[in-house]
Amino acid sequence: MDDVDLFNESGYESPTKKPRTLNTSDSITIKDNVHGHILVPPLCRMIMDTREFARLRSVKQLGCTHYVYPTATHSRFQHSLGVMHLAGEYYKFLTQNSPDVMFDPLDHLCVQVAGLIHDLGHGPYSHLWEQFVAEANPGSGWTHEKASLDMFKYLLKENGIPLREWNVKEQDVNFIMELVKGPLVKSNSSWPYKGRSREKAFLYEIIANHVCGIDVDKMDYLHRDGKAMGLPVVFEIERLFHNASIARNNNTGKSFISFRMKVKDDVVALYNDRSRLHDKGYQHKAVKIIERMTLDMLLAADLVLDLVKTNDGGLVRMSQVYDDPREFERLSDDHVEKSIQFSRGPALEKARGILDRIYSRELYSSVFCKDYLVFGRTVKMCKKELLEMSKSRQMSVDVEQDVVVMFRRINMGGGSPLEKVVFHEKSKPGEHFRMSKEMIEKSTVIPSETSKVTVMVVCRKKGEAAAKEVHDLAKEWGSKLQERNDVAAPDNWVPLVM
Repeated sequence: MDDVDLFNESGYESPTKKPRTLNTSDSITIKDNVHGHILVPPLCRMIMDTREFARLRSVKQLGCTHYVYPTATHSRFQHSLGVMHLAGEYYKFLTQNSPDVMFDPLDHLCVQVAGLIHDLGHGPYSHLWEQFVAEANPGSGWTHEKASLDMFKYLLKENGIPLREWNVKEQDVNFIMELVKGPLVKSNSSWPYKGRSREKAFLYEIIANHVCGIDVDKMDYLHRDGKAMGLPVVFEIERLFHNASIARNNNTGKSFISFRMKVKDDVVALYNDRSRLHDKGYQHKAVKIIERMTLDMLLAADLVLDLVKTNDGGLVRMSQVYDDPREFERLSDDHVEKSIQFSRGPALEKARGILDRIYSRELYSSVFCKDYLVFGRTVKMCKKELLEMSKSRQMSVDVEQDVVVMFRRINMGGGSPLEKVVFHEKSKPGEHFRMSKEMIEKSTVIPSETSKVTVMVVCRKKGEAAAKEVHDLAKEWGSKLQERNDVAAPDNWVPLVM
């Protein structure tokens, strides 16, 4: 989307006018089932009450997970409100716990807005839509973060949001977008952000923490998703808030968030909660299979499903509307799914058939499933090896079309996030440190199950005979994997056939 002018020539009525962030007559209070009462400031309310934001009511937070956990039907709308609330609370705690940092009402408002709009760009089925676009349009590079920024700019212009009433300038809009996505342009500068200076670098750790992954987005979705799926979540949000403060690098002036060492176990609990929810929920084996079926359904429907039209009446493929917010806002889980379910004619027969299989629980067959501690191979490499091995067998199954290889990657976050968390001791003011790898390895609170790769081989074709053929092939392939140097499996492995 092209850049839009969000500000007219009249400028601002008063450069000293205070942002309206407190409880005024046009703010509202909402009762949330996770965080209790949430105060929605006026600007956030105006954004929330637009049709562009309302679309998130029809985008499930957990995509296909409700087929396994029936109560996991909450939406991106609810999650976005939760992140808005936590962003504001986190900022208040950080400034209260840091005597040398002044509370800035405008910064407070900006982090709340960023929390509210950070997921505006999610498509139907949430994260699954990114994989769909990647398979339908390889090389497009589309991400929901970029789409969120495009939708945010479109929302502001389309609805005439009066930013100047809150002293929100163009620099602040850029700051809000940076909080969501990171630097907006590539830069060789040591400080690539334009919205705020390095003295306020800690602000960029609140919504999407690219340093250690501890942010309010994660805090909300772990508690909200865990509650919806009935899975336990151990870490306490307020305990982390109470023990977080702002520190500063004396050489560079760059600020950062530091935690009291007393909450080390709580920090570890957050990472463990993430790992467990991925293992038992987000990447549950049946969820992974249903996601693959949903992707196949969307890909089969993409060429013919008539959901979005150009101005001259031409068909626009679902996978190609991501660059136009006006078209993208028409897409939601129910709109896509029901359009396929109640379609008529042969064009969508394949997509309808896959959806019928999901509804009737005739899922693709899982014929091979094994956990690895190290697995240095790609899905493409695995599929190529299976295809090559099948040539020496007489098989009724088309391995190219009917066999799928999938990975479940369970870990504590990208890289080694615990090594990047900054801690401090109350008795040693001004001193900050990170836990060494040796300190972490000596810890007894980090289970080994937090890092593994599960390799699954799945058969699309119906019938026990087809599943048995692919199982025998996959079993032989799996035994040969043990001879490879880039693969390591636990010693107590037991083969699983579903």
